[in-house]
Amino acid sequence: MKLFTEYPEKDELKSYDLMSELVKKNMENLYGGENKQPAKRDTHAKTHAAVQGILEIFYFDEAAIKEELKKRTSLTEAQLSAISLKQGLFAKPKQYPVWLRFANGAFSVKNDYEGDTRSMAVKIIGVEGERLPQSHELKTQDIIVHNTEFFFVRTIKDFYGFFLAVYRAGLFPLFKLLVLLWLKLHPYESNLLQTSFKRFPKSLLTERYWSASAYSVGLKPDFDLSQPGRVPVEYPAVIKFGFTPVSTQAPHQQLPLESRPESELKGAKASGSEDNYYREDLTQALAKPDAEYCWDFQIQFQTSPEMSIDDTTITWNEEESPFFTVGRLTVKHQNVHSPKEDDFGENLSFSPGNGLAVHRPVGAINRLRNIVYPIVANYRHKKRGVEYQEPTA
Repeated sequence: MKLFTEYPEKDELKSYDLMSELVKKNMENLYGGENKQPAKRDTHAKTHAAVQGILEIFYFDEAAIKEELKKRTSLTEAQLSAISLKQGLFAKPKQYPVWLRFANGAFSVKNDYEGDTRSMAVKIIGVEGERLPQSHELKTQDIIVHNTEFFFVRTIKDFYGFFLAVYRAGLFPLFKLLVLLWLKLHPYESNLLQTSFKRFPKSLLTERYWSASAYSVGLKPDFDLSQPGRVPVEYPAVIKFGFTPVSTQAPHQQLPLESRPESELKGAKASGSEDNYYREDLTQALAKPDAEYCWDFQIQFQTSPEMSIDDTTITWNEEESPFFTVGRLTVKHQNVHSPKEDDFGENLSFSPGNGLAVHRPVGAINRLRNIVYPIVANYRHKKRGVEYQEPTA
């Protein structure tokens, strides 16, 4: 295995076809026919709020970052010199308006007291440069992050098996046993899933988020668009993204992670009423005139082949590869709860494949997402009667 290299799975192209058909059937089962329910996403179905913010890209010392990489990797001087960080989104210091969508990770809308992952999808507006061919917008960069460092499934084939069990469970109640059976037959994945469900953040505005999957920084001169998923493909550098909550005042110290009080969580479960804790928290926190929340925008390099690109169940150790801060995301006072705002958040379309060519999403799960996300988005917009428009500031 080589550094900065993604590897295809056996029969990967066949898996794309199987997964595409399954996703179409699942969306039709959930929202087709006489079903009057507005179509939602097939995962991360529950939107808490759409929030506006500003992402500031800093001037950062590229030489210092490379010097740190030199200490931690086996990269040669030639390989280090081939890494160019000052490109794409990182090309120059700049402030970008962003839209954020906060959501739960589940396949359906559930109460917030139920174990789940929480996501923050970031849409950066006004990003100039050569686009990825699968981009559905012209001047945005999407970065999707979650409050877990990993994704619980290792391969595209395994995810297809899991999603097939979920689809069949949606057809017939008795088939829910198939999901439990899949988890029992996959103890490693089951353990990761349960681990990711254990956190109940006190607020999504002070939570830490990771991309879990990887992205390139630049492309090699001989890069061939048709090759990823077919043969191994090497990149000049590969990174993961992170958003770490920090104080609003200098020196912007990292905030400790806080959990939803156990007593309050038990009370919500016992009440028997609908629990929309995170939507209510976002609404109330941002309604305050002096509201302000910040995250350091960070990147983490793959520094050894053992830090797998394709297997997203493997976390990248921060002691071996620390995060470097390259910017800051800031959210301030605003109204995030109105029918118009809610519709806007539901209709927003995010995809790892929407953005600049130099920040190509890499790895098995990202390659699958590039296939699946557009299918779900197109179905949602068609069923909701939405003529999708690229959001602007």
